[in-house]
Amino acid sequence: MQAEFNNGHSPAEAHEPGEPPSFETLARLERDVNDLIGALALLGVKRCGHCKQFFRSSDPGALFDCGELVCFGCIREWWSSYSGKLHVTSRDEIERKLSAWLRKYHQAEIVKEGSDKQLPPGDFQIVTTCSECRGSGKLLEGQRCRFCNGLGTVWIVVPS
Repeated sequence: MQAEFNNGHSPAEAHEPGEPPSFETLARLERDVNDLIGALALLGVKRCGHCKQFFRSSDPGALFDCGELVCFGCIREWWSSYSGKLHVTSRDEIERKLSAWLRKYHQAEIVKEGSDKQLPPGDFQIVTTCSECRGSGKLLEGQRCRFCNGLGTVWIVVPS
């Protein structure tokens, strides 16, 4: 005995291959796709808000979450367009979060500004406030921050 699956709609509702789909058919298909996306979320699959690909939520390095989910493959393009739209305070907070995510899951390195290290042109880079001194350039003891050389900013470089 073979089970037959039905989405609650009769085959009579289907349109002929030569005729354009009706508004009702398109609306039903859209609801079905949204239901499917919701079911995938229940199974632990999340979607990149930029490229719309699906990723396992059990892989914390696959998607960066800043209110919008963005996959690692889209980070460079997404950040260049998204960062300009942010208020300075919000940008600072998201940069620190992005910096930590890139270092933890994608082997990003902190490069102190002013260092003589030559960076390959293909690497993804962002300049962010130093997470140790919060951009002040000084540590609690009043000494110059050794993580950013007292500049208050560092480069985060993700190798390609």
